[in-house]
Amino acid sequence: ADAALGVGQTSLVTITFSEAVTGFTNADLTVANGTLSAVSSSDGGVTWTATLTPNAGITDTSNVVRLDNTGVQDLAGNTGSGTTDSNNYAIDSQRPTATIVIADPSLSAGETTLVTVTFSEAVTGFDNSDLSVANGTLSAVSSSDGGITWTATFTPTVGVQDTTNLITLNNSGISDIAGNAGTGTTNSGNYTIDTVLPTASIVVADNALKVGETSLVTITFSEAVTGFNNADLTIANGTLSAVSSSDGGITWTASFTPTSNITDSTNLITLDNSGVQNASGNAGAGTTNSNNYAIDTTRPTATLVVADAALGVGQTSLVTITF
Repeated sequence: ADAALGVGQTSLVTITFSEAVTGFTNADLTVANGTLSAVSSSDGGVTWTATLTPNAGITDTSNVVRLDNTGVQDLAGNTGSGTTDSNNYAIDSQRPTATIVIADPSLSAGETTLVTVTFSEAVTGFDNSDLSVANGTLSAVSSSDGGITWTATFTPTVGVQDTTNLITLNNSGISDIAGNAGTGTTNSGNYTIDTVLPTASIVVADNALKVGETSLVTITFSEAVTGFNNADLTIANGTLSAVSSSDGGITWTASFTPTSNITDSTNLITLDNSGVQNASGNAGAGTTNSNNYAIDTTRPTATLVVADAALGVGQTSLVTITF
């Protein structure tokens, strides 16, 4: 009766003889890709019915129920001959399954990746609401091959550092052409995200420098960085020895020497963060200033003026020393 059977469906099967028969049982029937309940007749043996249940996990477009007529007799004892086939019926009792592939499983700031969802057969009803996306967003899924392969672009969330992420598909939201819904969930492979940009702090240990003094300068990054050197620093009224790190690139130190003959109460060391990168290749952004430091490397000088440059007996003169 139902010539196209999906998951959970059954069909009435009716065997109608030209006259009443005896000896007819399920043993006389061969059932392709399914099982048949016990045949029974309510009209004396002319019309017999049973229920066909397709086997699970089958996709087959050509199936018949075949009767061996030699197993039945009419009331006069005449045995049938040959075989009789039913009309063809198609079975699709396979639920659609999926795989999810993330092309780039290690994402840093500014990167995106292609996500490919491939189903075992063409599906309908699939959209982004069927997907749970960790630490990012996905463009609208689309298919160009009739619903088997679907693609979208994944963009990671900014400011995230997470080594364990998955995209999860709820299979129950999709159906194949036969109307079979998926079941359970499907996970992508794991992907890592590091979209955190490195930041820094700069501390000038001695913030009031005079002649002959130097100061330790410490640049501390939020994480280990590469590419950092003195070219990334702007130094006000002084020079800095080469920066170096002894802890793998997090903490960097150098010695600051103020310029001679300077008196300036407002000075900064400024870092251009774009010159450094973390292990994921994320470059810093903007600039970072040190604490303020004052410099006075000007030595005091003096002038002496004797007011009366020609002195006689009994005369005195004012002497003025001006620093």
